[in-house]
Amino acid sequence: MVTSTKISGGNRKIFQFVYLSILSVCLAGLFSEAGCSTVLSVKKSVPEKTWTCDKTADNAMKREDYKAAIVLHQRFLEKDPSNALALYHLGYAHGQLGIHDKEVYYYEKAIALGFKQHGIFFNLGMAYGELNQTENSIRSLRKAVDGDPGNADNHFGLALSYQRSLADRLAEEEFLKAITIDPKHVDARLYLSLLYADKGELQKAAEQLREILEIDPTHTDARQFLERIERE
Repeated sequence: MVTSTKISGGNRKIFQFVYLSILSVCLAGLFSEAGCSTVLSVKKSVPEKTWTCDKTADNAMKREDYKAAIVLHQRFLEKDPSNALALYHLGYAHGQLGIHDKEVYYYEKAIALGFKQHGIFFNLGMAYGELNQTENSIRSLRKAVDGDPGNADNHFGLALSYQRSLADRLAEEEFLKAITIDPKHVDARLYLSLLYADKGELQKAAEQLREILEIDPTHTDARQFLERIERE
């Protein structure tokens, strides 16, 4: 997994895209101003087909054999190089293996051929985020939101990119939109709590964490984070 460079604004440190499974490690950094720099990979499922792809290649995708999927899609594209769906699948498979430069390359080729389903813009935006190309990430995720403004994940992804660029107000707005659309969007609430805590707004952070625990009382990361805040 690609790790990102720590971004700071003055003496502030901001949480970037972090894995929930290592949240407890990041919490120590939050209160010591050490920050966190591990990348979160959030992926949508492959969107509905508008092109016909190779069935064998698709079956490899379905069973999550991404190395085989890459080989099979490349063979298929030798015969049909303008198949945008196959290019999208090829990018997706590379992304699942952490090869994000090729993921972006194939997504962009698919888009250039007319593949404009909103799911590709979400994945493209997240892939650009993995490559620390924040402006490209924001631009792609805005397109995802424009294509499907009622999708909470699109707002969540855009919020992460804004948070990464230290645009706290815009990040907060998008996190709140995600939560309004899906009040049980635990990830949006968790990252919003991280944003609030990073700004020193611990009461707001605690409120989001309590909401998470109402939704999922077994959420260990939220509970540990809340306990840490309450000790401050």
